[in-house]
Amino acid sequence: MAALAIGVAFAEPYARLLVPYYADVDELIATGHPWEIDSVAVKPGKSRLTAEVQMQGHVRRTMDSPNRAARVIGHVQVGEVVETPVVFWTLLLAWPAATKRQWALRVLIGIPSLLCLEAITTGTQLMLGFAQASAILAGDPDPVTVWDRWSRFLEFGGQFVLDCAAAILLVAATQNRPRPASFAHRNNIDRAAPTRR
Repeated sequence: MAALAIGVAFAEPYARLLVPYYADVDELIATGHPWEIDSVAVKPGKSRLTAEVQMQGHVRRTMDSPNRAARVIGHVQVGEVVETPVVFWTLLLAWPAATKRQWALRVLIGIPSLLCLEAITTGTQLMLGFAQASAILAGDPDPVTVWDRWSRFLEFGGQFVLDCAAAILLVAATQNRPRPASFAHRNNIDRAAPTRR
C-alpha cells in the first residue's frame, strides 16, 4: 500500500523527470523512419483530471518526401508511466538480501535495467501513432502493425509481467552462489576420512 501511495503522489513529477529520456529514446526509434518528433511534455489529459505524457510530431509518406503528410500526438497517462518503477523497485528492494553489498549491487544494476524497461514500455507506446499513420499513408485503411500488437500486450498485463520478470532476473543474477570446493580441499577431506575395513 505504501508503494502504491508513493506512486500516486509522485506519478506526475516522475513523468516530468523522464520526459528528456523518452525524447532521446524515441528519436533513436524514429531513425530510419519518416517520423519527426517535435516535442515531448507532460500535459493535462482529455478528461483534465489526470496528466499524461504527450509526444507530438509529424509523419511523411517516405523518407524523401518534402512535405509532412500527417500530424501525430502520442500519449500515455502518468498513472501508467509510474507503474514500471513502482512494481520493479518494490519487488527488487523487498526481496531479502544476504549482505548490504548485495543490496547495493541490486540498486546499481537496477537503475539501467529500469531505463531499459521504460524504453520498451512507455517509450514504444508513445510511438504507436507514428506507426499507424505510416501504415495508413501506405494505403492500409485499418492497420494492425507490430506496434499495435506490442501495445496491446503491454496494456493487457504484459507491462506488469515484464516489470516482475526484470526484477526477479536481477535478484537471481545477484544471488550469492556457494563456491565449489577446490580439488585440493576435496582431496584433503578424502584423506582425512577414515577407511572402513
